[in-house]
Order: sequence, then structure tokens, then C-alpha cells
Amino acid sequence: MGRDLLEALKIHRAIGFVWRSASRWTLISLALLILQGLIPLATLYLFKLVVDYLAQHQTHPPSTESYEYLFLLLGVGLGLALLSNLSSALVRHVQVIQTFLVADHMQRLVQSKSIDTDLAFYENSQSFDKLHRAQKESPSRPLKIVEALTELARNGLTLAAAVGVLFTFHWAAVLALLSASSPVLYYRLRHASDLYAMQREMTEKKRLSGYINRLLTTADFAKEVRAFGYGPLMARRFDELRKDLRQGMRKISAHGTRREFVTETTAAFVGYAVLATIILAALHQSITLGQIVMYLGAFHLAVGSLRPTLRSVAELYENNLFLSTLYEFLAVPRSVAEPDSPIEMPRPWLKGVSIRNLSFRYPDTDNLVLVDINLTIGPGEIVALVGKNGSGKTTLTKLLCRFYDPCAGTVTIDGVGLPDFRVADVRREMSAIYQDFGRYHFTARLNVLLGRPDLAPHDPAIVKAAKWAGIHDTLESLPTGYDTVLGRYFMGGVELSIGQWQKLALARAFVRDSQLILLDEPTSSLDAAAEFEFFEKFREMSQGRSAFIISHRFSSVRLADRIYVLDQGRILEKGSHDQLVELNGLYADLYRQQASFYGDLPSPELLAIDLDSATP
Repeated sequence: MGRDLLEALKIHRAIGFVWRSASRWTLISLALLILQGLIPLATLYLFKLVVDYLAQHQTHPPSTESYEYLFLLLGVGLGLALLSNLSSALVRHVQVIQTFLVADHMQRLVQSKSIDTDLAFYENSQSFDKLHRAQKESPSRPLKIVEALTELARNGLTLAAAVGVLFTFHWAAVLALLSASSPVLYYRLRHASDLYAMQREMTEKKRLSGYINRLLTTADFAKEVRAFGYGPLMARRFDELRKDLRQGMRKISAHGTRREFVTETTAAFVGYAVLATIILAALHQSITLGQIVMYLGAFHLAVGSLRPTLRSVAELYENNLFLSTLYEFLAVPRSVAEPDSPIEMPRPWLKGVSIRNLSFRYPDTDNLVLVDINLTIGPGEIVALVGKNGSGKTTLTKLLCRFYDPCAGTVTIDGVGLPDFRVADVRREMSAIYQDFGRYHFTARLNVLLGRPDLAPHDPAIVKAAKWAGIHDTLESLPTGYDTVLGRYFMGGVELSIGQWQKLALARAFVRDSQLILLDEPTSSLDAAAEFEFFEKFREMSQGRSAFIISHRFSSVRLADRIYVLDQGRILEKGSHDQLVELNGLYADLYRQQASFYGDLPSPELLAIDLDSATP
């Protein structure tokens, strides 16, 4: 625990977070807490003056000067009491404001790191544990650290002064009090370490219980929960997880309770022994009446401030220990590096995209997902990629967006490798719509605008993109048109069909004005007629942009200038639709099998054919 203690007490980063988010309020809070620490000592000394004055003049009749002096002291005491009440109220007000400012600052810090983190981070379960701990602890822990520091300063100041007063009585009294407090502090720090270790160990179970709770209580899974009736099963699983968490916490709490009782009891015996010594000295009249009041008051202040001082040290340790989860998250390195001397992205592209001898495996895995891929997408070309699920199609789009770098081979734009461009510049030229496209519960206008955040809210490009995607008329017919909130998550929201959501996602891709549109199953939620209509005008409205289409449907890929057939991570065939049919290979075999299945339909362009429904 010694090493952990040294690490946990390195609190400068936590103080820096609070200072950057609420510097003015932090200074005000510190000043008020120091004032609160001094007021009890001033009050104690004031009472000593009153008692000593009364003791000196108890044999004389009171005079006008006596009344004036005593009432002056009482007035000062009342003023100190009012000042203490005012400072306490102001401290609470300041802490409320600090809480909001610091929590918002820390959330922004986590959000910024989350945005900057590579996609690989979100495809690893251990990464989710780090993110969960950072999100849970970062908003509150820095402010708690500063609160513990200020409480430590206030109570420590009071304790130091009280100890100084007791030291004038006898040094042994001070030594006894401090010695008795050492075990209390040690076991509180030990309890914090045990609690931290338990929380880290239980992170995955806490995430899983949270996931099950969302599964049972949100609209995303509501239909299947009811259709399959698995709600009670998941509720029992939730109870089992929470029982494990409760048992772990109960064990830690029981140990902490036993330790606290033993150490606090020992400290109480020592404290009362010191008190007995003061009383004996008073009985033997070796100290004055004013000193008796002062020493008893100092003892009361020492005992009263010793506990919160020890508690503040333990809380300081605990909070900084838990805040280390944020440092762990912020220290996650990027695997996709920015170039030292970036090359400007050409616009327009003259040669387009070229993939040469590319192979790739996901981090921490052994199997290659893509093997020796060679593929080109020229300016203005529409290129299609077909293959069964798991063949590596979506992975290839991730490499084009430079979410990952390949293990071997290159991806170039106009002959320049992607790593030589700024990452943001590469992604600026890509519009990617995946199968699991986002359904944002914002206005329809904002749903399109997210594809190009630099646009003004009423830029004509938004409507133009919606028309291209075939969703404009639907949006116009909504209660407040493009400004209607979509989805049921917020009051007044209007739900769209899954096909309408997908058209909205297509509009978001189009409005980006990128040079390459990546469409991963772009019409999987559209009916055959809507799909045919979309692709009929796709080339016309693409305005010279390149397109890379991934699809299971032959009706989606027939219009492509070139089709690549991917199987088990390797490209087996390439050519136009007619060329591939004439080649009489895998593509032709799949096409004939599926066309014969839909043979009673008159127009193959309207066929929605899924490669997974056939076997070569």
C-alpha cells in the first residue's frame, strides 16, 4: 500500500483540473474555509479572556468599565458567530457552483479524449472497462479532492493551533493524541485501497448489470423482450450480478467497520486519559481558571478537528486513487499516428484511390481478415464489393477511412499514402454510411447537417441532399417540416420507418461533399422499388464523385463500373456485371442461383438478392 499511497497523494493534476475549470470560485472557497478554521480559535481565546477577567474581578463590585469591556468581548464573540454562519452559507453556495463547473469540465475532457481515440479502442472489452471507470469517476473526484484539501487545511489549521495550546500544558499529551490517531489513519487508507481494488475487479460486472438494465428498460429492445418473453430471465441475471456486487461491498464494509471500531476506541481511551490529566491539574490548582477553560477548549477542538483531518487525508487518498482511472484513460495512445510533415489533400483527385497488396488483422488477433488486396477507385467511378458476411468488406472501408492502418501493403490517394495526409483531411473526403447507421433523436435538419457540421443550419445543401436521398417530401410533410424532432426519445418526436431513417442517413452522406462515398449496404432497409429508384438516379446526382458500394444485392451492384468479389478476405474476381457473368465463376454462380429463385419476377433490376441466401 505504501507505493499506492505515494502515487495517490500526487494530487497536482486533480488540482489543475479544478483550477482550470473554476479558478475564481476555488480561491473564494479557500479563503472562506481558512476563515472558518481561524474563527474557532479566536472564539476560544475570547472565552479565555472573559473567564480570566471574571476570575480577577470576582471579589470587586462590577464597574462601568467592567460592563463595557465584557460586553465588548461578547459583541466580538457574536460577530465571530455571525461571520462563521455567513462563511458556512457562502461555502455551500460556492461548492454548488464549483460542482457544476468541474463536472462539466471533466465530462468535456472525457468527451474530447473519446473523440480523439482510435476506433480500435471501442472494439476491445478492456477498453470499455477503462472508459466506464473514467466516465463514472471523473466528474466528481477532482472537486472532492479539492474539498478534501480545503477541509484538511481548515481542520489542520485548527488542529495545529489546538495542539500548540496543549503543548504548553504538556508535550506528552500531544504525543499521546497523535500516536493514537496513527492506526486510525492507516486503516482508513487501507479501506480505501481495498475499495478501489474491489471496484476495479467488479467493473465488468457493473457494466454488464447496467447493460441488462438498459436492455429491459429502453425502447431499443422493447419489441424483442416482449416477443420472446426473455424479460424474467434477464431480470434474474441482473439480480445475480447485483448480488455479487453487494457481497463484495458488504465484505469490504465489514472489514472497514471492525477496523474503525477498534482504532477509534483506542483513540477514545487515549483522548480521555489526556482529558483526565487536565482535570487533575485543575484540581491541584496548578493552572488558572482561564487556562482550564482554554485547555479544555483546546482539547475539544483537537479531538473535534482530528477526526475530520484524518478523514480528509483518507478521502484525499481515496479520491485521487479513483481518479487514476481517468489518467489511465487519458493515457491511451493512438495507434493511427499523424504525419510529422503532412501533405495537403488534393482536390479534385486526379488518379483516385489505389489499394496495393493490402493485408490486415485486427489488433491482438492472429488471423488475417484481408489478404493481398488490390483494388482501384478512379475519380467519378462507381466500384462495388460483394461477398458473404465475414468476408472483410466493412473492414476494407475502415482502412479507407484510416480507422486502422494495414499490416502490409498501401492505400494511396493520387499516389500519396494515407499516412502522409492529416487524418482529418482523409476523413473529410470520405462519406461513410454503414449498416448500423445512426438514428439521431434530433431535428431532421440536424440529422442531415451532422454529415457536414460546418454548414449553416438553413444552407440549401441540406434540402438538396434530402432530395437526392428521396426523403425530402417525407420531411416536408412532418408537423414542423425539417425542424421536427425525430424519434420518441424526446417529447413531441415523430418516429420514421427504418427505410426512411436509412434515406436520411444517405442524405447525411451526400451533404458532406466528399470525393468518395462509402455505402455499406446502403439500401438494405429499402423496398425493391425504392432501391431501384435510388440507384437509377445515383450516378446522375453523384456529380462526379466516386462511390464504393458494399452490398449483398445484385440489384445494387449492377450499375457499378467495376465489381470485386471478396471471399474469405481475398479478391477472387473483378469486372463489370456482364463480364463476371460471362466469366462463369463464383459471381455468376451466385447470380444464377439467386435469379432462378426469383425467376418469376420480370425485372432483375428490382430483385433484392442476398448473397447469404445462396451457397456456391
